[in-house]
Amino acid sequence: MTLSRDQMRALLTEHVEAENARDEARVMATYSRAGPVFEDAASGQRYTGADIVSENYRHLWDGFPGLRRQITRWTFGDDSAVIELTLSGVHDGTFRDIPASGKKVELRIIAHFQFDDEGRIAQETAYYDTLTFMRQLGLARP
Repeated sequence: MTLSRDQMRALLTEHVEAENARDEARVMATYSRAGPVFEDAASGQRYTGADIVSENYRHLWDGFPGLRRQITRWTFGDDSAVIELTLSGVHDGTFRDIPASGKKVELRIIAHFQFDDEGRIAQETAYYDTLTFMRQLGLARP
């Protein structure tokens, strides 16, 4: 199934709104039923399968309970889309064994989305600057 720009935009808008609402069921409904993939290119981690992708979201939501995503730019291809977004929130909980720092994070991210034959997200690949992220958490020097 080839998605139109409007269909890609609607799906990704729902995806980001569900992430902002911390609604795991809604987020996962935007992903492929055939085994979604989330690749965190900056950390080198690849999460495959609905349970593992869900667990990745839980780590993020536990560490940054008020995390918000704002899409700032869209780019569309024939069978994929890229969004630029800004993540912002406070590190108020434990994130991957890193205790809460209370520090504010604002991070620009590029996310590439590949779609499956049912019009869902087959793979999401996120690109961001880990050094900026670590500096904002107080884990690296400015």
